Amino acid sequence: MMGTTFAERLETAIAKFESVHAFSKKADISDSMLRKYLEGSMPGLDKLIKIADAAEVTLDWLAANRGPMHASSPTYEPDIVVHGPEGPVMTLEVKSYGADHSTDLTLVPRLDIQASAGVGALALQEQAVELMAFQSAWLRSIGVAPSFARIITARGDSMEPTIRDGDVLLIDTSVAEVRDNGIYCVVYGNMLLVKRVHPRMNGSLQLISDNAVYPPEEVPAAEVPGLSVAGRVMWYSRSL
Repeated sequence: MMGTTFAERLETAIAKFESVHAFSKKADISDSMLRKYLEGSMPGLDKLIKIADAAEVTLDWLAANRGPMHASSPTYEPDIVVHGPEGPVMTLEVKSYGADHSTDLTLVPRLDIQASAGVGALALQEQAVELMAFQSAWLRSIGVAPSFARIITARGDSMEPTIRDGDVLLIDTSVAEVRDNGIYCVVYGNMLLVKRVHPRMNGSLQLISDNAVYPPEEVPAAEVPGLSVAGRVMWYSRSL
């Protein structure tokens, strides 16, 4: 595939223009901003759409190096195995979209965070290492407002067989408290954990692992204010 980094793909996309200034004028982006992108900065969704439209390349290719560079290329449809936290396995077809479909997509940041489904450790880096394209309507259909969606990676085996080491997790970061039973990403004891969280009548919380090797952990009611909810796990996937 052409261009393994965003800056390289951007350089490829604008190569047909006579100058950076000529392209920045067409894309309605300042020269200085465009040069920052060429040096490695990652633009927001609004600027990505402008660049894709002006360069006549697909948003999926430009943002995430997925699918064809141009909309006229054959559709790229890799299948990945998808698991809902409580639902059956399904197949998600990831297609590339041209500029005329770009507003249907949300580019979800994949953060440089690894949430432990094992012993756990809080990763302090929260920079987006890439953007992953999802259909906005699909995000809403699973109850996630697109602007609150984030992607992280699971580490450890305590949530097996449900969530495995290396699985991609889609987190709804609008969820800031435990509302009911579910799989949450929580910060507790300076650890970032993915666990089933069960609220109890006495005000305490139970952190439950799906792997029976790991016993449930009780968070006393007095310590619940010290537990921070980073979001709720709404979807996860793994490659075949």
